[in-house]
Amino acid sequence: MLGLEVSMNWLPDKRPLLSELFTVLDDVGERIGEKVIVVFDEFQKSRGPIGLSLHNALSHSYDFHKNLSFILTGSEMGILYGILGDPKNPLYGRAYLEVRTRKLSREEALDFLGRGFAEAGIKVEEDEIEKVVEELDGIIGWLTYYGYLKVSGKGDFQNVINEAVELAKSELESFLKTRVSKRYRIVLKLLAEGVREWGKLKRAIENAEGMELSDRVLHEVLQSLRNHSIIDDENNFTDPIVKRAAQIL
Repeated sequence: MLGLEVSMNWLPDKRPLLSELFTVLDDVGERIGEKVIVVFDEFQKSRGPIGLSLHNALSHSYDFHKNLSFILTGSEMGILYGILGDPKNPLYGRAYLEVRTRKLSREEALDFLGRGFAEAGIKVEEDEIEKVVEELDGIIGWLTYYGYLKVSGKGDFQNVINEAVELAKSELESFLKTRVSKRYRIVLKLLAEGVREWGKLKRAIENAEGMELSDRVLHEVLQSLRNHSIIDDENNFTDPIVKRAAQIL
């Protein structure tokens, strides 16, 4: 909104509470006669004491601030649903509208990139666009990332793919740092190699670790990967770039 600015002092002794910030934004919305939209990206990462403080502030604002609306985005839907569906969480029971993204079809992906490049006024060879669509499997986030780098002149197709794989690898490494067991790394590499059937996967893990593995433990590992949207119910990677990244962990 032109002509509007909200600033705050971020010094530890003068830092406002989130509830105070939401109150100010609510007053702004009332003055201008419009809803103020507040977006929290990767909301599933809001855990621990800080996460609880955020959830309490959002819950309070939801109940009392009529000029605010919140958008919570997340790439790990199982974790996000776990937050919103937990009866012990302050956000439990609050109504929300869900918007899901999906993979684009080949035709939709080609049209998506074609229109984007046309609006940006740049020419990209059709062969390259088709190769990108095939490689990125219709995932909107990676298609957008490719388009951004291409328009910015930051590399050719292979450089873009390499950068995307490195980014995905970094995200996987961050995920693995939150896991106590090294088994997750083994499982990811085996799945990336195409070992997806339960019995074969279990035997391969046991061979790698040199010890017997219970069905319950394997189920928990796979379920955790599903909750983080890394694999689907058939143990396939949901993202081809993440699969490539898992191969080089």
